[in-house]
Amino acid sequence: MEDAFRDRPGVPHSTDRHSTSGEGSMFGGIGAICSAAVRLTGADGAAVCLLSHSSQARELVYATDATAQHLDELQFVIGEGPCIDAYRSGERQLWADLTAAHATAQWPVFAAEVTSLEVRALFAFPVASSRVPVGVLELYRGTSGHLGAAEQESGLACASAIGHMISTDLDRLADADPRDGTPVDGINPAGEEFSRAVIFNAAGMVAVQLAVSADEGLTRLRAYSYVNGRPIGTIAADIVGRRLSLRDQRDSREGQGR
Repeated sequence: MEDAFRDRPGVPHSTDRHSTSGEGSMFGGIGAICSAAVRLTGADGAAVCLLSHSSQARELVYATDATAQHLDELQFVIGEGPCIDAYRSGERQLWADLTAAHATAQWPVFAAEVTSLEVRALFAFPVASSRVPVGVLELYRGTSGHLGAAEQESGLACASAIGHMISTDLDRLADADPRDGTPVDGINPAGEEFSRAVIFNAAGMVAVQLAVSADEGLTRLRAYSYVNGRPIGTIAADIVGRRLSLRDQRDSREGQGR
């Protein structure tokens, strides 16, 4: 069923590519913590993303496998899901069965799309830096089922360890470069493997094309990706490479309506 999802927006084509340990990247030790989280919670995979309250930016720092990467991309494109709720609320989100009625009511689009990944349970733990939420540790299982108390404590401990690591790295970065900013607002913490820099560059170009704000440019880009069933990274590359303009798409629709 995963093949059916590969052409959905935001999903990389190279689904057989597994992530590396992240050594040499700004947050190199996060991969080891993700592996520990998978082992200690009985999850099938994990990912860590950084988010920002000031914008729609979302950077994937690390993913243990293609499915974990797909889950993060899906929530990035459609703008809903347990990880987004965990970040906004600052509370863990424990969803033992994504096919249950309360899950489909909470996230109708996400719940419908995630079934093609054969993921049945998702657990999201907020990651905090200096007590401020900066991201999420996301764990998934291919089978439904609750996390036990010890497994939840392990998830919380791993999220806390990631938060401490991010705080340390950001402090080191601030000492080297005192410019104000957050990881998702201008720093690529993950290196080239998971970077969404081209997407944010394309969103800026869309904003200029449509005379809208940068956040609205990203919203339009995500919507275009989802409606057209194309990976957002592919569309972004076409826009940056000037092979596609959303202004042309808008003008074409307006012309057809006359």
